[in-house]
Amino acid sequence: AVVSTQSTGVVKMAESGGDTGWDVFTIDYVLTGAGAGPLTVIVNQDSRETYLLIFRTLWKTKRIEHGLRKIWGKTVTWDRTLPHIIGEIGDFRHKVNIICSEMQHFISQVQYYINFEVLECSWKELENSVNSAENLDIIIEAHKRFLSIVTERLMLIKEKEEVLQKLYANYTNAVKFMEAYDNAYLVLKKANLQREERERNVVRKTKSGVGAPHQTTRSHKKLKMKNFDLR
Repeated sequence: AVVSTQSTGVVKMAESGGDTGWDVFTIDYVLTGAGAGPLTVIVNQDSRETYLLIFRTLWKTKRIEHGLRKIWGKTVTWDRTLPHIIGEIGDFRHKVNIICSEMQHFISQVQYYINFEVLECSWKELENSVNSAENLDIIIEAHKRFLSIVTERLMLIKEKEEVLQKLYANYTNAVKFMEAYDNAYLVLKKANLQREERERNVVRKTKSGVGAPHQTTRSHKKLKMKNFDLR
């Protein structure tokens, strides 16, 4: 399925079990209507397939950047969102912050490389070639050269497949970290609600003169986060 937005569209690919929107959506060029004729010669089917490959790589990178930023934003608010257990999860929070910070640094370096060392330089060269072109053939060749340079620098060629797989392995680790964080956060929210309810019961019993508050508060089980391996 393609949802057109002027000359670009959002493509939904085939789904498999456990896929999210990040896994099944990409961007494609939609060249229709008046004036599309010359563009279809430049951006032909082979070019569109290359663009899909490039877009998927950019999409993967954006997914990691977005997910890590979301984790960082959640973690800095734990004092407000998890007030009843925050005193017991300091070490876990510190570990999350360290891993998230290291991954954010890594992905920011990747994005800098993509934006400035790959796309901006290549686009400027294409723009200059198109502006000085005397005929359509020159533009077609300039566009082919642009795609060739981008795919090579993004390591989307066979000769650099090993390096690309190592990059994607880091992306996979980042996704696993985000999933582990989400699972841990659900446990923490549940524990915080349970602790809040217990503290309400203590206050209620204290006001009614029933029970000993110090015994109830000391009966809380210490939170164990060792089951969440964030390495």
